[in-house]
Amino acid sequence: MDKIKFFITMRTLTSLVFLTTLLILSGCNPTPSNSTHGIASPPTTNAKEAEMGSTHAQEPELNLSQELPTPTIQSESGISIPAIQGSYCWGNMCVDYAGDMELLEGKVPVSVLVGENISINLGTDVPPDEFTLVEYVNGEARPISLREGSFQFAQEKGTHYYGAFVRWSSPKNSQVSLGDTSFAFVIRGVEKK
Repeated sequence: MDKIKFFITMRTLTSLVFLTTLLILSGCNPTPSNSTHGIASPPTTNAKEAEMGSTHAQEPELNLSQELPTPTIQSESGISIPAIQGSYCWGNMCVDYAGDMELLEGKVPVSVLVGENISINLGTDVPPDEFTLVEYVNGEARPISLREGSFQFAQEKGTHYYGAFVRWSSPKNSQVSLGDTSFAFVIRGVEKK
């Protein structure tokens, strides 16, 4: 009888140690996840980073705000386009949200004239090291060219879905991330009346 109690106690302790270790190791994922529905995360720009993963730290010399940047998206005609917050690691906190397309489910698109320039202001004094913008077309993420925080909206009418990933790195070591954020937005292209 004592042997049975001993084995049950040992099995329970082993399970507790395993679960505790698993919880500790699960921690915060430094790379935003864009869900498991077949939509990939924005690409990294550094192959070594992709192999090693990125490290997050706050370095005061860059004077980054302690508050998560909130992007302001606006068409050249002055129409505000709401950004939906996605996954981020900022300060000492990492938060993992669903992918861009899931974030945009049920969101009403803002109407903008086709071909207009759209600007994205991140509200930071420090420019990011990486700013990736994609448009989702038939479930595929297609890169969009940014020029000084702006891009030309599609020439086609209809609803267009976008996702962005932004990252700030340490000037001393590009493998050290000072923070990153992602967001999504949706625009309906209309023709001028």
